[in-house]
Amino acid sequence: MKKLYLLAVLAVGFVSCDYILKDRDDSNGEVRTDTVVAVGNDKDAQGCVTSAGYRWSDLKRECVRVYDVGYRLNSIDELEEDGSMYSAFVLFEDEGDRAELFLPDGSKSIMLKREGKDKPYVNNRWQLTPGKGYRLSKSGTVLYAGAPTVEKLVTGSDNPEN
Repeated sequence: MKKLYLLAVLAVGFVSCDYILKDRDDSNGEVRTDTVVAVGNDKDAQGCVTSAGYRWSDLKRECVRVYDVGYRLNSIDELEEDGSMYSAFVLFEDEGDRAELFLPDGSKSIMLKREGKDKPYVNNRWQLTPGKGYRLSKSGTVLYAGAPTVEKLVTGSDNPEN
């Protein structure tokens, strides 16, 4: 008998919660079904869907996923501390001397320009230096590095076994 009573109370609870949580038209109590939920409706000012990883690129003049098309630069501090990884990304102009820098905490990209081949890309305090991989410095301090450079900066050697 107690089980039957408990079952009846639970059934009434479920039915009442269902009734309370539905969106109803106030005039006649009917459930409204005209509500449309837009998925991926978090576009930025340029129309890029940020929840899907898209950011506006001034260099490419379109929405891009920088982690798909950009060159990854890993944070030197986080590599040394073995912490969580935040990467910067760089997009390069196909036939030119410009690069676009995307920082992990920045909402707007930074345009970099170089004076010639094998010269660093610069913008005020930022400098992207080519070599075996790229190194990104701010005011002379290396903050991010690309693949081959990372091993040397962390271990002090080009040999990954050291």
